[in-house]
Amino acid sequence: MKKLKIDSLEELESIFREKSEDLTAAIRDSIQEALEKKKKTAILFEIEMEGMENVFEISLSSKEWGIALENCLRHYQEWEMADDAIDTWQLIQKIK
Repeated sequence: MKKLKIDSLEELESIFREKSEDLTAAIRDSIQEALEKKKKTAILFEIEMEGMENVFEISLSSKEWGIALENCLRHYQEWEMADDAIDTWQLIQKIK
C-alpha cells in the first residue's frame, strides 16, 4: 500500500490522471501482497489530506484485480519496461 499525503482534491485528481511508474508499481505490488496473504481485497492507497482527521483508503476486490493488472501491463509495455511487464503478466496468470 502506498501512502499519499495531499493538500487538496485537485492534487489527488492530478496524481491519478497521470500514468506514473510509481503508482503502477504500487497497484501491482499491493495486489501481489494481497494474493500472497490470501486476502479478498487489496488496499492500494492510503490517502491523508491536509486539515482532515480521517484517512481514506482506495482498495480493489479480488474480482477487479485482473482488470487493474491488465492496465498495469499495458503501461509497462508502453514504457518498454520488459521485466516489470513479465512480472505483471506472471501475476495475472496466478490470479486466473
